[in-house]
Amino acid sequence: MTLSLRAWVSVRFLTFYLSWAVFQSYWGLWLAERGFSFSEIGTAVALSLMARTVSVAVIYPALNRYVTLLRLSRIIPWVITAAAVPYLFVVGFPMLLAVSILFGLIYPIMLPLNETVATVAARRGLLLYGPTRALGSAGFMVGTLLAGWLSSALGPEVLVSALIGSCLLAAVVGVVRLREAETLSVRGSGARGFAALFHDRAFLACLAIAVLVQGSHAAYYSFGAIRAEEIAVPIAVPFLLVLAPLSEFVLFSLARRRFERLGYRVLFALGAVVAAVRWVLLAFAGDAVVFALSQVLHAGSYATTHLAFTMYVRDRVPAEDQSAAQGLYASLAMGLGMAVLTFVAGVQIGIGFETALLAMAVVAVAALLFLPMIRPGEDSSTATAA
Repeated sequence: MTLSLRAWVSVRFLTFYLSWAVFQSYWGLWLAERGFSFSEIGTAVALSLMARTVSVAVIYPALNRYVTLLRLSRIIPWVITAAAVPYLFVVGFPMLLAVSILFGLIYPIMLPLNETVATVAARRGLLLYGPTRALGSAGFMVGTLLAGWLSSALGPEVLVSALIGSCLLAAVVGVVRLREAETLSVRGSGARGFAALFHDRAFLACLAIAVLVQGSHAAYYSFGAIRAEEIAVPIAVPFLLVLAPLSEFVLFSLARRRFERLGYRVLFALGAVVAAVRWVLLAFAGDAVVFALSQVLHAGSYATTHLAFTMYVRDRVPAEDQSAAQGLYASLAMGLGMAVLTFVAGVQIGIGFETALLAMAVVAVAALLFLPMIRPGEDSSTATAA
């Protein structure tokens, strides 16, 4: 079987986010079921995120300097599957930390790798980023529902097997032959790419905003499923959690040039403001209706910010530097920033869930301070579609 590059990338997003749904939405629930405290959960997740910071900022760009995007795309999913297997044998907190760090070094490479493949192909007109990335959101929705139902029917212990199985599926998909394969023969520029990016003031501003807004999701990602179980009946939890990727799917599906005309600054500002509103709502959610409303705002808090950053990389960063740019985003916005704030949330949640979420709202608002660094003329898109 041979797929077009657009179809291949879409299926890769779909299968990867099946596994990401298990790991992102339910991992805190699985850890709590295994008897780990909130503080231990926060520490384990934070260390895994710290490992992600090193992996995607250093290991991924270094690999891409010597190995093409296509070859990495075929090899890395198999390594990830092998790294997930030790979770089956976790006993005690020290072993949990060791396995979490190992998995955190390998698994997150798929984040910037998939994004780099998509932006390189989009820049060459072979796919539309928004609709293609929407398949990732669809995968997250399916994964969220399946993992929720499996957990309810068989217990949280099944989540580890679900993670390993979904990683294996992504690995199998990676070996499918594709047309336009030469497009992914790109090798990264390594350290030279970082040097160029660090001289781009607008890129640094975009990165700082993404770090704060995406990092503010830390309390939700680590403890959202637990919070949902506190205020809703168990059968409703998967449906509440799936509202977030559903709203994200709608936004990415509708991402076209008329949406891009809002510009990077407007999209980043929307992301920061909506994130702050979302965390305030979630902090005081006393029933499933308010929780559901906060979930719908995920399109504004996460997806708008992600799309704005991706637009900048696609339109303004040379192809050979895009692995470095995506590595920094995954490292700092989805890694270090979230690691620090996950640790903070894990401590604050002992005081109260409201305290942790209100702190996340303040972090999101702080992102607005970097908007003036993106000058007019730098905040408009030059590509044909998102």
